[in-house]
Amino acid sequence: MKESIIIQDLLYWDLFDNLSIEIKENDFVTVSGPNNCGKTTLLRILNREIITDNDILVFNNDINMYRIKDYSEIVQCIIPEEESFQEETLEEELLLYSLDKKEIEEVLKGLKCKKLHKKKFASMNKKEILLSQLIITLVQKPQILLIDQLSTILEEKETIEVLKYLNSYREKHNTTILYTTLNLLESLETDQLYIINNGKIDLSGKPIDVLQQDNKINKIGLKIPFMIDLSVKLKDYELIDEVELDKHRMVDLLWK
Repeated sequence: MKESIIIQDLLYWDLFDNLSIEIKENDFVTVSGPNNCGKTTLLRILNREIITDNDILVFNNDINMYRIKDYSEIVQCIIPEEESFQEETLEEELLLYSLDKKEIEEVLKGLKCKKLHKKKFASMNKKEILLSQLIITLVQKPQILLIDQLSTILEEKETIEVLKYLNSYREKHNTTILYTTLNLLESLETDQLYIINNGKIDLSGKPIDVLQQDNKINKIGLKIPFMIDLSVKLKDYELIDEVELDKHRMVDLLWK
């Protein structure tokens, strides 16, 4: 499978020090790290809001070589609270991007937003505006989707539900998704986890494997999901053999 994004030795002020990432086509990737490590800045660079002279390839082409219109059709970026709309309804806005009503209905259903269709943006709260932003972006079917910290607006359970839907969406549309978050629990809905520390990728791999490196993660200052933290400690005492994410199954294992 070919790479959709290749970042080689990215240097940017005091945030990135030879940071390198390769993301394969159709992968769902989480990038995490402590506050002010550059997660949002990385998305802005990939979205060409910040221009650098570094080697960054999107589908094997330098991102600075794309025409603006062509690039915006390939790459879409969602940063909560940075989108503003006029007085129209979501339905009216969607018609500017897609006439495929079936596709619109599928996205609305997937994000559980059918009642949002007729609502005007002026009367929406922050959560509804963010979901509208997601809907408008998804009906455009970008090849690469960049999303920054949904949990700044959504509750943890709502964020997990959206990530589950995005997982099914990208499988259907062959979309590459790069998602940034502080909440490592969210990474379990994705294929790969990269953790930035001191300007570089400090840890990477399948989320379930990375999250068991509790000593390193604690030193970075991130919070390990409770069930994984508990599992690692119980494994150390040889009380269980594998990581268990379900609380009820964990109780059953301990009572055996």
